[in-house]
Amino acid sequence: MRSLLVLAALWAVGCNGNITVTFATGPQELDVSATQLSLPDALRDGSGNIASVSCGPMGMCPANDTITLTCESGVCDPAPKTLSAPVGDVVDVQMLLSDTSELGVRSIDSYEVVEVAYDISLNTLTVPIGEVDVFWGPEAATAVDPSLGVKHFGTIDAIPAGQTGMGTVQIDPDGAAALSDYLVNSSPRVRFFAQTTVDLNPGDPIPDGSLQVTVNATVRAVGRVL
Repeated sequence: MRSLLVLAALWAVGCNGNITVTFATGPQELDVSATQLSLPDALRDGSGNIASVSCGPMGMCPANDTITLTCESGVCDPAPKTLSAPVGDVVDVQMLLSDTSELGVRSIDSYEVVEVAYDISLNTLTVPIGEVDVFWGPEAATAVDPSLGVKHFGTIDAIPAGQTGMGTVQIDPDGAAALSDYLVNSSPRVRFFAQTTVDLNPGDPIPDGSLQVTVNATVRAVGRVL
């Protein structure tokens, strides 16, 4: 099933032959797991919280491969952890807009992101996460890295532990404009990524659970009939 659904096509008034097509990308999924935030047993207090463990000689703290532990005021404190994940799969706008050929569209001049809605369908995380930044990048991009052509696209508000619900992404106008230019002039295939930061402290619940979010963008394409 195609992930992009054409919703409507409206002919613009005038004699320049332009046509506007509004479509939705369909749900693109984002998954976050607490396994990315695992802590050493030494920082578990037995009651489900992060233990307050005194630093060792010269500020040493238990070794951990997942989260860096730093000595803060004499106590081992997990450093803020940045989490990144892909959002859905490659989006091929040209292929998914192929149905518009029946409407006479032969060339797209620009894309406008009208709205990006999100739905937190599952949230069993025991810890909150900070603002979630959404990025777009070329098909070949593998991570949130400007050197790979990845650019900021928008932001989702911080998500409290266990909270579900729906909302809209705060779109970055510059990122959306850059996306339009890329789709028109470089390639119709792009990827999306999400990135957030989790800051754990002694006394907080031990990280557990998972988060599932679907993101669906409404886009307006302006094209020409040739």
